[in-house]
Amino acid sequence: MTDYTNRLQNLTTEKLIDVVKNYRQYGYDEELRNSAISLLEHRGISREELKLTGNFQNKTYDFAHNLYTSFRRNSKIAFVLYIVILLNNILIPVLSHNSEILSDLMLIANFAIVIGYFVFLIKSFFNQNQFYKSINQDYGTEGALMYFLLGMPFYFIMFFYFRNQMKEKMKEIK
Repeated sequence: MTDYTNRLQNLTTEKLIDVVKNYRQYGYDEELRNSAISLLEHRGISREELKLTGNFQNKTYDFAHNLYTSFRRNSKIAFVLYIVILLNNILIPVLSHNSEILSDLMLIANFAIVIGYFVFLIKSFFNQNQFYKSINQDYGTEGALMYFLLGMPFYFIMFFYFRNQMKEKMKEIK
């Protein structure tokens, strides 16, 4: 940690403020951030001043990170339900020959799973849309159309594409 402290001491005040505000984006831990705050206090800039000037935390990043986390959770649930739907649609014809009751139960379960899939697909779409609005980028209607038209039948591709795209956008937030 002393190596990091020495490096921090060599930074300008503006760079230290940037480290305090954007430490998560740089991959720094809370301890390094606290060291930067302590150095700023020695240079005459208090925590209160950092908070008043909006340099204590990056609210845009925090809000976008929460939306990104919600998107990941909701899209992951939708992805699992999508796989269950595919497996269920393969098993229904196979099992319908053996038991009519079992096939009826599987059809009912499949219907409930499809509804759950759409609910979490829509929730992840709203998370993604809010995410882009929070970073002042227009997601646009073409994104929504692509999400719903391609997202349903090709969700296994769209799942990974949108997650990687949003992960890259998280790195760009300042």
